Amino acid sequence: MINLGRWLRPGADGASMLGQVRSLFLVFCLLWSLVGVFGVEQGAGRETRVVTVAAIVLVELCLCWGYRRGTFPRALWLVEAPCVYLVAAASNFGVTIGLLYVWINFRALYGGRLDQLLGATCVVAIMGLGVGFDSLSLSDAVPLTVTALVGLIINHTLARGIGARDRAALRERVVAAAGARFAAVSDRGNAARAAAEAVAALDRSISATVLGTIAAGELRPIGYAGVAGRDAVDRTVNLATSGPAHQAALRPSGYAQIVGADATLFADQLGLPATDRVDLAPLAVGGKVFGLLVVTYDWCPQDDLSASLSTLADEAALTLDRLLTRSRLNIVVEHSHDALLLCGEQGTIRFANPAAARLLGIPREALTGRELHSLIHPDDLAAALAPQQRGAQIRRVRGPDPGSWTEFEVFVAYVTEHDGSRSLIFNARDISERQRLELELRHAQKLESVGRLAAGIAHEINTPMQFIGDNIRFLDESLTGLLALVAEVRERLDADADLARRMIELDVDFLVEEAPTAIRQTLEGVDRVATIVRAMKAFGHSGNDTMSPADLNEAIRNALTVAANEIRTVADVKTDLAKLPPVLCHIGDINQAVLNLVVNAAQAIGAAGRGRGEIRVSTRLDGHEAVIDVADTGTGVPPEIADKLFDPFFTTKPVGQGTGQGLPLIRRLIADRHHGSISFTSEHGAGTVFTVRLPIDSRHTPESTAAQAEVPV
Repeated sequence: MINLGRWLRPGADGASMLGQVRSLFLVFCLLWSLVGVFGVEQGAGRETRVVTVAAIVLVELCLCWGYRRGTFPRALWLVEAPCVYLVAAASNFGVTIGLLYVWINFRALYGGRLDQLLGATCVVAIMGLGVGFDSLSLSDAVPLTVTALVGLIINHTLARGIGARDRAALRERVVAAAGARFAAVSDRGNAARAAAEAVAALDRSISATVLGTIAAGELRPIGYAGVAGRDAVDRTVNLATSGPAHQAALRPSGYAQIVGADATLFADQLGLPATDRVDLAPLAVGGKVFGLLVVTYDWCPQDDLSASLSTLADEAALTLDRLLTRSRLNIVVEHSHDALLLCGEQGTIRFANPAAARLLGIPREALTGRELHSLIHPDDLAAALAPQQRGAQIRRVRGPDPGSWTEFEVFVAYVTEHDGSRSLIFNARDISERQRLELELRHAQKLESVGRLAAGIAHEINTPMQFIGDNIRFLDESLTGLLALVAEVRERLDADADLARRMIELDVDFLVEEAPTAIRQTLEGVDRVATIVRAMKAFGHSGNDTMSPADLNEAIRNALTVAANEIRTVADVKTDLAKLPPVLCHIGDINQAVLNLVVNAAQAIGAAGRGRGEIRVSTRLDGHEAVIDVADTGTGVPPEIADKLFDPFFTTKPVGQGTGQGLPLIRRLIADRHHGSISFTSEHGAGTVFTVRLPIDSRHTPESTAAQAEVPV
């Protein structure tokens, strides 16, 4: 069945004032159709009445069809005009002539000037046929024709004015609705799509709308509406090669209109159908253009849309900028390493970022609604939340372990929000790494001071030892000749009893026998002191930040010499130092690393309590790496702590004897400073072997620079 209600409902513009006027005229046409049926002359035959009714019905169907579509094809004039003539002729141009007036006035509400000319031609033709074939007097035809034409002109003018008013009202509604949508969107993609759809709704002549951002001189679409396909989002337009016509739109408050071949080219670059006109409005914020609103048309619009397009472009730009700012703020907050809490003035937590959940060990959803004072140590609470604070405070905050408190660097600020309410911003920064680095720095400074002191002492010792050694060597050389002379004198003076007695009293034989031995032992002691001095000077040398080729074996010998006092009472040292090429390194770091490993080995042997042990230090060449092995017969590493051995502050020594910084320091010196690696194998109760690998040259640095590879066995 035909749904009459659907046909009586107006088209897309039915809710407008022009739509209401058209509906009113359509009702007049339907009512006058009844008058037309009864206005047929009484003497007319049945066929005439049937034809008249059929003509009236056909006219009304055409009018309803065009009313429903919102437009009339021009070919319908050729159908409607003959039917209206038949109805008028059936009444001898009497009362049914009113149908002519209502019909032409209704049709005046549609179409442009060409349609009105066609309507006027139809009116003149109908009246001319009445004068020529239906005995309509010219004196009657002329006023009827003039009246119909005047009504046609008046209603056409009225329709144009009402249509312009309706289109202006439509644009106002579209802009207002777009503002509401902009306020509700939460991401830039939805905002761009909402803006494009709003522009497409401004006028029926608009075929496509594209919003694009400008980066590096290229326009990249981010939203579209209309006939623009999804591939338009994948297109880019190089504005430097797309002609000068768009330049006016690249400044704030600007506007550009591209026509003709340039418009077709610009649309093609965006993947849009060919068009003769493209409008461009800038997307600008803060005096800077960051994008363009691109609009294409199927036909030239009846009104100037530049003001509406500029308004929508400005609103879209502000929305996109607001969302970009919000997105950047969210990125900063979500990826911040500091714990950020937004609390009410009374301390109830309203928002917590992921870092807060991680540092405090409490899920974000559990933090929301919790009281801030429950996270701060009671002794620090009043000072931490005191108003009018400046700068950072070191306060105790509850960490992941519920039973412990951790020191954080805390920033607190009281702010007034837009609604006038007061809020508290609590920023807690994890300073454990900074404290660790400060401790390491103090440790390094202490080592540096000790090194400088050792180098100074070595220098001071070296000077007297040099002249002592020189003098003893002089005595050694001189005594050799002197003893030979004494022997010869004794042979010549054997007859002198007094001289022989004196030589016996001086025990010259003993002096001749023991003096060379004493001098030789003294020289050995001097050489040993010189060796220790050289090792101390090499070990205490601070070096510089530039790597230089160095002899690893010499560095190991120096470290063993310096550590001899720690080692000699607990272990014997055996070395197996292979021939190595010079290694590009910071030799001071290597000295420190080897010394720490050797001292740790001696302490492990002492802790084992099994008597004197053994420390084996060996080197070897493995491809492009120099390898140092330090093995001991100490306690070994229990499997349960093997994965913690390189953790800062972890130590197996009694409280007060270890800082837990030795092995972490070695790892940083080897892995971070030299791109090498340190690993260990251990058998609990039997001993441990630490293996250090160093690239001989930075050009052969291993791809993997893992700090440690622990393999307890």
